Amino acid sequence: MDIKNNLTRLILGACFLTTQTFAQSALVHIQGEKGNREAYFADFYVVMNRTPVDKMFGPIEVRELDTTIVYESADKPEFSQLRLQFECVVRHPYDGKNIPKQPAFDAPVNVRIGEYSWKLRREDLKSENLPAGEWRTSASPVLLKLHKITCNQDVLRSAIIKTAKNNNNIEIFKTEIAKIGLPEDLQLIKQQAPPDYLDFAWGVLWSGSKRPDPSGKWNSRPTKQQLADYKEKMGQIQKQKDQLVAGIKPQLEENIKKMDAEFAFRKIAADVQGGRKLSRNERNMLTVWEGKTEKDIAAKMGAPIVTDAGELRFLSYGQEFDNRVVVGNNKGAVWEEGLYESCNVQYVLHPDDKNTLRVVDVRIWADTNHLGGAVFACDGLIDAPNSDAPN
Repeated sequence: MDIKNNLTRLILGACFLTTQTFAQSALVHIQGEKGNREAYFADFYVVMNRTPVDKMFGPIEVRELDTTIVYESADKPEFSQLRLQFECVVRHPYDGKNIPKQPAFDAPVNVRIGEYSWKLRREDLKSENLPAGEWRTSASPVLLKLHKITCNQDVLRSAIIKTAKNNNNIEIFKTEIAKIGLPEDLQLIKQQAPPDYLDFAWGVLWSGSKRPDPSGKWNSRPTKQQLADYKEKMGQIQKQKDQLVAGIKPQLEENIKKMDAEFAFRKIAADVQGGRKLSRNERNMLTVWEGKTEKDIAAKMGAPIVTDAGELRFLSYGQEFDNRVVVGNNKGAVWEEGLYESCNVQYVLHPDDKNTLRVVDVRIWADTNHLGGAVFACDGLIDAPNSDAPN
């Protein structure tokens, strides 16, 4: 019998039970020879966003995936639970523009071990915290798979739902995950915690193999007290995890609200700009002024001419220089000499979600009678905001 097909049938018994029961984790990868095998499981139900605040709207996001590795070898822990953090190229930029190019499916990935990772020692079945790691680049097959799961959580969950709605047709799932570069041998399972993965590995993947038991607890029938102690210990670990998630969740929700508000504000800015072609000075000014407040503008530029129209407020600044004179000669010829130049800068503001007026557009008009003089006509009017102005 084909070993791979047999293994697939065994695994499928643990997933897609009904259309109402969706798998929330996956057996991602198995590697190593018998006696030294490793099984990688990923809990993709909650993928945390760990992007630093100063990079929140950039082309790269940092996402975290809980990954459990179960080991067969006696020289290794029973399992390790790693909070793997990956750099993901965003697929939906907040401004709706300049969509970054997605990396090739086999492109190396940037990864680190995040805080609160841990392992279960084999010798005494006690947990031990693992230190957070530095960022590194890798092209290992398992990390490539885990990266795709982390950075395409929406695609993976959509594939599961489509499969469930079509009588659990696993071919649909295989077709959908292939779109993001995942192999068809990715197996969904219902297990979702490290102890469950441990049981699954030894009960399904390595069934019949001799299990290392230096603690003497696997080959002896546990007493009721031992079972109770084990359940209590696992409950405490789960409680710590839940408390950690509960502590992170409010901040995560707040960050999401901020991102949603910023996305909505940037859409307003794009609507006000109306898709017009911006001059170089206008592009540069918008880069540093978009989102700034009326107070920021006044602190840098002084008192403006203010005009309100609907929800928009226009703050205008201008300057003009004119020393033109009309001269003539004794032959009756008349001409103009001197320099004329003018510049007007208009900041357009719109209220944000907190009803604070913020810059959504900058419009610049410059005129001169001197070839190339418009470059200097706006000196002093197109400066950057004060360095301590809030973003």
